[in-house]
Parts: sequence; structure tokens; C-alpha cells
Amino acid sequence: MSAEKLNGLLGFNYDLSTIYRNLNFFTSENILKTMVFSDKVTYYYYGNGHFHYIYCVKCKSFSRFDMCFEEKLSEYIMQQLEFDILDHTLYFEGICKDCKNRSKKNG
Repeated sequence: MSAEKLNGLLGFNYDLSTIYRNLNFFTSENILKTMVFSDKVTYYYYGNGHFHYIYCVKCKSFSRFDMCFEEKLSEYIMQQLEFDILDHTLYFEGICKDCKNRSKKNG
């Protein structure tokens, strides 16, 4: 969820800078994580472990999926690139099924 969306859910009763300050605090305390897609909006989420997302560039929706290829990729990164992995997040950008269906109907 973005800070702006959270502000809307709270009825726009709080100053946006207060919301950002609190979200940044929760991020610094490792309570929340952040993700920035190509729309340059910071999205905040809660969760332990690693996450994988698909992001629609048309409607700006995103959702999580559970398929992971971490084992082989992590092994390559750690052994070949000599890089210690602490965590990872992966996302794909594209056009979701709903937006594709809307385009077919309109075009």
C-alpha cells in the first residue's frame, strides 16, 4: 500500500508527512518493507521472508505469487559472484488479465 492510499483509508485526517514519517520509522525498524515499481511510488508491505510480485503497468495493481527459483540463483550469486545474500524481492512488470480483456473489448 502506498502512503497516499493509506491516507485515503484514514479519511485524509492526517498530514501526509506524518504518515510518511511513521512509515519510514516502521521501515527503519524492519517492521515494514518497501517496493518501488516503475511508477516510482513507494509501496509498503508487511511480511517475513522473501516475496515475488507481478505488477500491471496499466492499472498499477500488483499481487504476490509463491513460485521461487531462489535456490539455484542464490547458489550462483553466492559462489560465482562471492556475494552474501540477506534477502530478496523479485517482480515482473506487464499487463494484467483484466487490462488485456478491457483492451480487447475497446479495441
